[in-house]
Amino acid sequence: MKKETNPKLERVLEKPIKVFGKQLKVLRVILAASVGVLYTGTLYNETSSLTPLIFCILFLIILIISSLLMLKKILYFGKYNLECSSAGDVYLTQLQGICPKCKGSLKIIKKNNTKKILCDKNSSHIWNLKE
Repeated sequence: MKKETNPKLERVLEKPIKVFGKQLKVLRVILAASVGVLYTGTLYNETSSLTPLIFCILFLIILIISSLLMLKKILYFGKYNLECSSAGDVYLTQLQGICPKCKGSLKIIKKNNTKKILCDKNSSHIWNLKE
């Protein structure tokens, strides 16, 4: 009887996200988004214009995503991922692997509010993703 092994995912793409030639830090994004939410929120309160409210919502979305990235260290978005290193640097990565059962390619899916690793060749080859 063959022993089943867990699949291994490896980074095929690891690209640092840079702004103006400098590595993007997640803490700087959180601080800038917080200031943006406060500024556009008070601007909307004073002017009652719709434009500051739209920017406030945009800054709030950026704040939520960057806070989740800081807590979880990796966010899965389909084929690509956002990863945060221990130093706070933000990277765009792509994970890929080979199925240990049938040698098909593996992908990450969201099923029943949990993330799973699924084989492309055989959909019965499925594993829970350990974060």
